[in-house]
Amino acid sequence: MVSDRGSAMAGIEQSGTPDPHAATVARGSSGVGLWIVRVTATHVVTYLAVGLIAALAIDYASVFAQPVIRDYMREFGSVASFVGPLVQVARGVVFALVLLPFRAVIGARWGWLHLWLLLVGVGILSTPAAAPSSIEGVVYSALPLWYHVLGLPEVLVQLLLFSVVVAWFTRHPGPVVEELPARAERLLRALVVACLSFVGYAVASVLFAVAVSAPISAEGSLTWSVQGLFVAPVLANGVIAFSAAGFRGRPLRVGIVAGAAAFATGVIAIAAYQALVFGAASIGYAILAPVLPAVIVGAMTRPAADVAAVQVTASPTEGREAPD
Repeated sequence: MVSDRGSAMAGIEQSGTPDPHAATVARGSSGVGLWIVRVTATHVVTYLAVGLIAALAIDYASVFAQPVIRDYMREFGSVASFVGPLVQVARGVVFALVLLPFRAVIGARWGWLHLWLLLVGVGILSTPAAAPSSIEGVVYSALPLWYHVLGLPEVLVQLLLFSVVVAWFTRHPGPVVEELPARAERLLRALVVACLSFVGYAVASVLFAVAVSAPISAEGSLTWSVQGLFVAPVLANGVIAFSAAGFRGRPLRVGIVAGAAAFATGVIAIAAYQALVFGAASIGYAILAPVLPAVIVGAMTRPAADVAAVQVTASPTEGREAPD
């Protein structure tokens, strides 16, 4: 009888008011793949966004040319500067795998702060090696003190954004779009598609430059005139994704139409921009550059009926945040 009563009480405790963070981890325990994808994507997006802003605000070309620093860092604008963002995918996967056992802590109320302090303490200030901005780096490396301080704001902000987003995803293991109104969901999807299409244009541009043996340099690439080349196509891709998501039809057909529209818009916008700003249009580049972004738009655009079907078939309680 005592054992039966204990079992019953245990059952009541488990079915009554479970620990919210344990419940969150339990709901997401089967979604390890989704966790890895989300953490990786969060790292890549925050790294690229904060890094681009820092590159526009700081003259890294001059910084990396300084004595001692030029022996430590590769030349800014070299091929490594453009391949580096692609390597962030691997770094994001490493972050996801290392943080996987600590989802219960990250999903707690102040989990974002705990994660940020952990990354700052172990990843910046107290690294095992004498890295820039670390205590060991200040003591044992020949890098000047101002260089250690210069990069701190960039990494602190990037890790803060990363920690906040990862903690939010941990507390919401289900589909994020289920918690948004229909129009906000379409807008979020369109924003993601537009950002990824920009990455597609960057990758296509590097591949095109390598194929034609064109020089690659930050001085020539990270300028407002060059980056302005992608403004109209990227915005157009967001509008196309937002508009196509409102259509009803087969996902494959809607995706093909959206991808074709993105490709045609990209060709016209790039050729027109080059002719107006640079005086001549590169037809080969104008045709090849939008291919990868168009594929991204077509693959990620989903019609309204398809999105609604996914939401209806999802579990009513899946992905809901447990009360604190």
